[in-house]
Amino acid sequence: MLELVVAGYLQCQIVHSMIVEEDLHCFYTCVDTTKEYANTLKQFTCPKTLYADRPALPFKERDRKGNKWTEEDFEKFYTILKQQTNYLDPMNFETVGTNFTIHTNDERHKQFVWNMFKVTAEDQYGDWTIYHNTAIDMEPKIYIHLDQKIMLIAGTTFLGEIKKGVFGIVSFELPRYDILPMHCGAFTYRKTTNLMFGLSGTGKTTLSSDPEYKLISDDEVAWTNMGIRMIETGCYAKSEGLTPETHPTIFNAVEEARGRDTLVEENPEAANARLSYPISCIENAYHKRGNFKHADNIFFLTMDAEGVFPAISRISDKTVKRFFETGYTSTMPGTEAGVTEIQRTLSPCYGSPFMPRNVHVYSDMLMDKVKQHDSNVFLVNTGMNPDTGERFPLEFTRNTIKKAILTEYPLQDTSEQVLQTLEQVIKGV
Repeated sequence: MLELVVAGYLQCQIVHSMIVEEDLHCFYTCVDTTKEYANTLKQFTCPKTLYADRPALPFKERDRKGNKWTEEDFEKFYTILKQQTNYLDPMNFETVGTNFTIHTNDERHKQFVWNMFKVTAEDQYGDWTIYHNTAIDMEPKIYIHLDQKIMLIAGTTFLGEIKKGVFGIVSFELPRYDILPMHCGAFTYRKTTNLMFGLSGTGKTTLSSDPEYKLISDDEVAWTNMGIRMIETGCYAKSEGLTPETHPTIFNAVEEARGRDTLVEENPEAANARLSYPISCIENAYHKRGNFKHADNIFFLTMDAEGVFPAISRISDKTVKRFFETGYTSTMPGTEAGVTEIQRTLSPCYGSPFMPRNVHVYSDMLMDKVKQHDSNVFLVNTGMNPDTGERFPLEFTRNTIKKAILTEYPLQDTSEQVLQTLEQVIKGV
């Protein structure tokens, strides 16, 4: 089964796991052992289907309560990976001040790193080392050791293990320096800087890649004292339903990457298949890293399948914090493998499995920055229209967001009503 172990500062263990609809669902409890966050607990659900191209795991419900991870477990796994002789030349890369060296046996994953991060000189070895091997016949396993600064990945061909592993590491490191890591898209429009948070299926990548926007990043950024910065220099978009009419920016970028021979296709036959390409393949995007001005507007996307939220709401204060800490949305059938019916979903900080510190660390930082820079915050329902029972059209949602940015919507703050509705909804999760 999948093991995710964060050793050193943070100790995590799977306390329960089961196979549901041929999909692995696991619950972790994490205890932060640093003095700053001693004895804080955090529980969340792991991402569903980390390996869509692998068969279902051959075991039934298994209770792991009380099973502790040890340094010996890590060392055994580390020894196995170091002894492999099929690695390609190591590659060094950097993001938001953190340097990595990756050893992988797979050309496709090496190209993925080229697409997603700034590759550095051959002699610029990283502070962090990643051993990644797809050829070892074992169940998927990932270890992150924060003391030794080592990440180990084996038993899976899923591209996202590297991407989200790196994001998990920088999400632990950056708050030390008053930098907020964010699982969100970012773009500029009419001299404004905008952030867009949303879980899988809410439309984050599609909406932030609007042809009229200039894209900073479609998935991960950092908010520093100097402004907004890229964490990744590439994109990792879903391929399902991709057409020049519905997703022109992404479609054209994919074709450009294909022509450059930089496109990496993952699980092309799977419902949740994805494509990786450098951000330079997007014509209307920033191709060089830098500091962008602080966020003028922040959008929380929720795919509200029950139609209880309006198309857009202006929110503030404790409603912003509560929505960020819950990350409420609905997961639709087909969005993730194994999901066959509508499910209410919570993912604190809109990326809980990859943000290992206590949720309040991130939410307090967000609220401080929103207040300091007087950012507007909106809740956008990309799901069902309460009046018609049908999903809001994509073009309607795009226009709604643009009008909010241009203050053409003189929206009154409806935080109290939104918060009451949210609290009622999450009681059923």
